[in-house]
Amino acid sequence: MNRFFSLLLIGFLAFIATGCVTKSSYEAVVNDLNQTKHSLREAKDTISFQDGEIKAQKIVIAKNSEDILKQKARLKELDKNTKSLKEEYAKTQKLLADSEEKLQKMQQIDEETKKRNEIYARFVHQLQKMIDAGQLSVSIEKGRIVINLPDNVLFKTAHARVNKQGEEVLKQIANVLKEFKDRRFQVEGHTDNVPIKSSRYPSNWELSTARALNVVHLMIKEGVDPKNISAAGYGEFQPRADNSTPEGRKLNRRIEIIMLPNLEILSNELPKLID
Repeated sequence: MNRFFSLLLIGFLAFIATGCVTKSSYEAVVNDLNQTKHSLREAKDTISFQDGEIKAQKIVIAKNSEDILKQKARLKELDKNTKSLKEEYAKTQKLLADSEEKLQKMQQIDEETKKRNEIYARFVHQLQKMIDAGQLSVSIEKGRIVINLPDNVLFKTAHARVNKQGEEVLKQIANVLKEFKDRRFQVEGHTDNVPIKSSRYPSNWELSTARALNVVHLMIKEGVDPKNISAAGYGEFQPRADNSTPEGRKLNRRIEIIMLPNLEILSNELPKLID
């Protein structure tokens, strides 16, 4: 730009040196020169101002970039926290659902226990005369109602055929059992540990099983649904008392009629509640 002014000044002086310039022409040239200088100053000022604006904008951009990075970091942290909260919420929801399910199952088991106790009370009430006479006992053992009949009430020694007294006792029990059509019963035969050896009963297994089967047949004859009753023989292997004494052996020779718990509820729900 300075070079331009120099050339313009040289041209102007050369023009004057020729002696052919007029005052008006000189003034016009000076005026143009001044205007050009003014325009250049304005341009320079504009450039300086714009440089300042650019610097200011760069500062703003740098600050905004820093803010953006901070916001991105914050968003990342919030996203992480949100994900963690969602996972925690899902776990809490599952725990709540599991707790509600367990509560419902416990209520079902509680209802089943109440029903069992009600049935037990009815058994005792309806069989009270035979209980008082010592012909049988009724108890709750391991969640099951157990009707316990000594073998001498039902059978002769080493025999499996039910005697007349036993038939009368079993008829009364059958009248009670057949009221509960939604319940299952198992007749269990038990002996002492004194070996039996006969052509008909090679061991106590056969004797205990034959006795249980004969009781089942009589129960069915008296109206108990065959689908609701079964037989099992345990021989001497589930004693109630010590077989070393006559009293103990007497207690071990018995028929037990078991009202089974509601296996559909207990088998499905108890393992889950234990877990």
